[in-house]
Formats: sequence, structure tokens, C-alpha cells
Amino acid sequence: MIAPMVKYLQKQSAKIHQFLSKFPGFANPEKYSLNFLNSAQFCGALNDNIYKFVLIFYLIQLKGPDHANTILSIAGAVFVIPFLLFSSAAGILADRLSKNRMIIFIKVTEILIILLAIAAFAFKIMWGSYALLFLLATQSAVFSPPKYGIIPELVSKNKVSKANGLITSFTYLAIIFGTFLASFLTELTNRNYVLVGCFCLLISFVGFFSSFGIKHTESMGSQKKVDIFFVREILRTLSECKDQKHLLACIYGGAYFLFVGGFTQLNIIPFAISSLGLTEVAGGYLFLTTALGIASGAWSAGKVSRKHHIELGLTCFAGLFIAIFFFVLAASSFNIVLAVIALFFIGFSGGNFIVPFESFIQLFSPEQNRSHVIAAANFLSFIGVLIASFALFLFNEVFNFTAAQSFIVMGVLTIIFTLVLFVRLSDHVLSFSARNILRTFISVKVNDLSLVRRTKNPLLMLEDATLFKAWLLTSALPNVHLLFPQYKTRSFPWFQRVFFSLHRIESPQKFETLVSKSRRFRDPNMIPCIYLNKKKPVPEKQMFSIRTIFTRKSYEVISVNIERAQSNWHIRFSK
Repeated sequence: MIAPMVKYLQKQSAKIHQFLSKFPGFANPEKYSLNFLNSAQFCGALNDNIYKFVLIFYLIQLKGPDHANTILSIAGAVFVIPFLLFSSAAGILADRLSKNRMIIFIKVTEILIILLAIAAFAFKIMWGSYALLFLLATQSAVFSPPKYGIIPELVSKNKVSKANGLITSFTYLAIIFGTFLASFLTELTNRNYVLVGCFCLLISFVGFFSSFGIKHTESMGSQKKVDIFFVREILRTLSECKDQKHLLACIYGGAYFLFVGGFTQLNIIPFAISSLGLTEVAGGYLFLTTALGIASGAWSAGKVSRKHHIELGLTCFAGLFIAIFFFVLAASSFNIVLAVIALFFIGFSGGNFIVPFESFIQLFSPEQNRSHVIAAANFLSFIGVLIASFALFLFNEVFNFTAAQSFIVMGVLTIIFTLVLFVRLSDHVLSFSARNILRTFISVKVNDLSLVRRTKNPLLMLEDATLFKAWLLTSALPNVHLLFPQYKTRSFPWFQRVFFSLHRIESPQKFETLVSKSRRFRDPNMIPCIYLNKKKPVPEKQMFSIRTIFTRKSYEVISVNIERAQSNWHIRFSK
């Protein structure tokens, strides 16, 4: 029975594709595929947000504003659970099947779900509305792995960051319009939710037709099967991510972003009611500024990455600004203008926070399992959203915090998480800050950098080193790792495990073990640099041993001198 149905759907799909190919854009999928993908995902995200907020307004109208926190927590949990249950299976399917065909099928299911949602509103079936929110989230969960996994198949490698910035920007523009339209249509139709559902149906058809403009992609040929014990499969995938530098940190960073975003979206309505004296519908409008900020920040991050490379260092500074503006938002009670400004910059910082993570995951995941890694990342991300729902209930109902106080707690948590990112992404942070902050205020000239690039395995010796000079060096060589000879065991025993790109040399023997076994030293792009401090010179015997270790591993020594001459700093490389 299933096989004939599949053949029938394929036949009808071919007819629709043939019909649409007569229209501009559809006839040239090679050129416009990314635009059609963007349109399809925009419509899906738009419907998700309209329906979720309309459902919340519907239930608050039935039960009263006193139940707002409970309704928001339940709706948030119902929406996120499908992402936890089905993300892994969706990732495996996206690696086994053609991604563009998956997208078309998913868009068909979206139309069917919206039709059922209209019926649930018409007959006032409360449990049915929750069930359909669950189904709508399920199709979104299945849509996510092919949506992100197909991007590297549609654009060249050097355009992946820009494409991600575009997709993320439009995702949050969909949140902007979805949040606005949920409030606007609720007021315009005088809370006639059936009419709002009909509008969602129209959007579903636009997304469905857009999916036919995406060029055909072949399956990746993965032989992995769906595992009902999907958590075990996700843990295995995350364990494999340890082999790729920073991949796991980016996955955790993306999960934290969804935690922060989910909490902000849910808590903004209680904040609007209790602190700003607005209605729940007006609170829906208020979140528009955050979503607009995210879209702007995502576009900005994509532009920065296009100029250089994926700027993971940007995420750490963006995280600090998220925390700062959470504190500003908490202080803006009864001042709607300040609240709007704070919400916008929370969003703008969030957009700069998430795009580098998403780009890194897509580019540096193993090619054959890329969709599966993305699905595992989605699983963790929506664990973050689920925790946000529980956190809202815990803070506001159990601990009786005000919505403003809950934002202060989020600011503190964000500072802690960002500090962890600072040390784990220290190579990117040092390079990004040196290029974009330090070199903004001082002039730097680099001589003979090509010498380092021509050398197969360079070992740098930073003469007369200071921390400032080492920081300046990272502006010229982003992949440099600093090695600090320190033989006093009381000097930072935790140093080695905390900082990614800073290494403490306790003894030549321990250092040889580090060089031989550490994943960081197996990275062909990593450039080791020994920090030679005049005030604390390395004993000649130990220095000879260190040089011998690198010589055995075919490293070539290059001296680095950094000096100030008049108003310029000069970085010179020589053998």
C-alpha cells in the first residue's frame, strides 16, 4: 500500500515541477536554489511562530492571565519535545535520502497539519490544539537537518558562511513577522482563530511551491539506520565530534543560544504584563525587537565571516554583550523605550553569537555524516529550549522571581558560559581581538610572513617575549599556539586543561608526550610558538631538549622578533 502511494506522490510531484518550470526562477534551479530554500524555510518558521503564539493567546483567553506562566511553559515544552524525539532519525534520513525530496514531502505534511489546526479551533478542541502544535513541531524537527545539510550542496565552500547568515537572518525575520502577525491577526479578526488558521494555510502553500525550486540533490549514500535508542546514537555522534577541533564547543554554543532565545521569548510576555503593564498580545509585539536584532546580527556576522573566515572569536564578545543587555532589560521595568533598546541589542548580539557556530558545524562536520551531526546539534539545542520552559516555571512559579529578576539570572548564567567559551576558543579569541581591537589602535607591519607559510612544519621562537607581543603575533597568525616553559609545579597546574591554544611546558619528557598524543598537535594548521621570556630564561639544557623533540618531528625553527619603531610595531620572521 505504501509503495503505490509513494509512486503516486512522485508522479504528482513531477507534474507540479513541470508546471512550475515555466515560471521565472523555477527554470534555473542552479542559480536560485538557495533563494527557494530560504523561502520554504521562511514560510515554515513563520507558521510555527504564528500558530504557537495564537495558541498561547487562545489559552490565556480561556484560562486567564494568572495562568500565563503555566501555559507558556507547557506550550514551550510541547513545541520542543518533537525536536528531541525525532532530530536524530531526521538526520539519518537526510544522509540516506535526497534532501530536496525530503523538503517537498515535509511541506505537504505542513499543509495537512494546518488544515487540522483550523478544525481544532473551529470545534474548540483544546487538547487537539496542543496535539497539533506537537505535530507542527515534528515536521519542523524533520525539516531542520535537510535544510541545513543541503546548504553546502547548493553553494560553494567559501559562501557557506554567507548562506548561513542569510538563512538565519530570514529565520528570525520569520519570527519577527510571525510574532507580529500572531498579535496583529488576533486583534484584526477579533480573536477569530479559524481565520488566522486560514492565513497560515496560505503561507503553507507558498512554502510548498517554493520547495520545487530547489535543485535535485543526490543522497549521501549513508548506510546508517534509525536507532530507536536515539540518545545512544546522539551520544556516539557527539563523541565522534571530539576528533574535530572546536566542533563540540560550537554544538554546545548553539544549544546555549537556543536556551537563551527560548527563555527570552517565553519570559517576555510575563515581563510585559508585570513590569510594563501591557497585555499578553502587546507582549507578543515586544518580542519583535529581539527577533529584528537577531536578524540584523546574523547578517552582520555573515558579512564579517565572508571577509576573513569563520569568526568563532566573535561569539565570545557577543556573549558578553548578551549578558550586559539582560541586566539593562531587568533595570528597564516601567520604561518601555529602554526595554525595547535592550531587547534589540540582546537579539543583535545573539545573531552574532549563533552564525559562526552554525557555519563551523556545517563546514567541519564529517561530510558523509553532516546531517547526522546537525541533527545531534539540534537535539542539544532543543534540550536547551526545553530547559528554558522548565526554567521559566521554576523561576517565576516555584522561586517566585519577577520576570525582571529572571532576566538577571539569565545574565549571570550567560557570563559564566561565555567565560568558558573564552578559554576553550582561546586561539580564535586572541586572534579576533588582536585583529579587530588591538590593530584598530596601533599600526602593525609584518615582514616575511611568507617564510612561515612556505615552511612545511614551522616552529616559532618568540624572542624577548611579553604577553602583549604574543597577543600581537596572533593577529598575523591566527593558528599559533603559545608554549610557556614553566618548571615550577605550583604555577598554574590547571593551565593545560583549560586553555585550548596555550600550553605549559613542565618538562621535556612531559612535553614530548603532549606533542605526540594531543589532538591539537596533530592539526596540520597549528603553528607552535615557544614563549621566550628574558626575565625568566629557559635553562639551556631544557631548551636543547625541547628543540630536539621538535627536530625529531621534522619541525623547522623560525625566529620571531617584535619591536616598536617610532609609531609602528614590526613583526619579523627569520631563520
